[in-house]
Amino acid sequence: MSFIKFIKTSQFRQTSLRIVVLYVIIIAATWFGLSWYTDHGEYVSVPDLHNMPLDEAIAALEERDLQVLVIDSIYDKKAKAGTVLEQSPAPESQVKEGRQVFLTVYRTTRPMERLGVKEGDFAAVAFIKLQNKGIEFDTLYENNNVFVGSIIRLVYAGKRVGPETLVARGDRVQLVIGRSAKNRIMVPNLIGKTCQEVERALDTLGLVCNCRFEPEISLPTVQDSATFRVCRQDPPFDPTGQGTTPGRIVDLWLYNEPCPADTID
Repeated sequence: MSFIKFIKTSQFRQTSLRIVVLYVIIIAATWFGLSWYTDHGEYVSVPDLHNMPLDEAIAALEERDLQVLVIDSIYDKKAKAGTVLEQSPAPESQVKEGRQVFLTVYRTTRPMERLGVKEGDFAAVAFIKLQNKGIEFDTLYENNNVFVGSIIRLVYAGKRVGPETLVARGDRVQLVIGRSAKNRIMVPNLIGKTCQEVERALDTLGLVCNCRFEPEISLPTVQDSATFRVCRQDPPFDPTGQGTTPGRIVDLWLYNEPCPADTID
């Protein structure tokens, strides 16, 4: 029987139909199998976890069959420790069940910083280093013609310390700074002036300006420096006194409102 005659027979048509049906069954089974295996179309919404305590954030994700991975932690003394700062994917994102959600949280413990300041360092340089590390400091001046304007010693928790000492960020150290017994400089009356005005005035006298904004501002802007005004200064204005030494840091407390009565010298 020739091929042309064969394809016209009912046997060929039945065989062809069986093959087509078999292919349809295989394709359908494969598609449904992949859909089941990958949970095709099964999505959940990522909740908003910002400012949520970590344990509550984990519970919220587990309710949606989502996994959590903390990828970073950041210290901020003004933030509530152990809460969520950032998340990825973003809130309301549609993701498949089992997806990992990456979190950045605020640290529950303060990081330790190497002091990095040593005896003999210029006071102005030490001030910048400590400020960048988030370490608070007080200044104490002693007559010392060898270490004029430089660090005589550093004190932390009542003990003399060195540059390798670890200090918790936000803790306070004391800088003992040398001053000359001669060449005294009279500190002017700075009450009511802006930080910008004070910096210019003290720079001409060879003094270092340390503006402290109240309430505290971590990153004061140029506008802040132009609007906040001095309410208290250390050393104070004393026209009858002996003045201070070149290179001395003048601490200034600035407010954006009328000076509190108990801060005016």
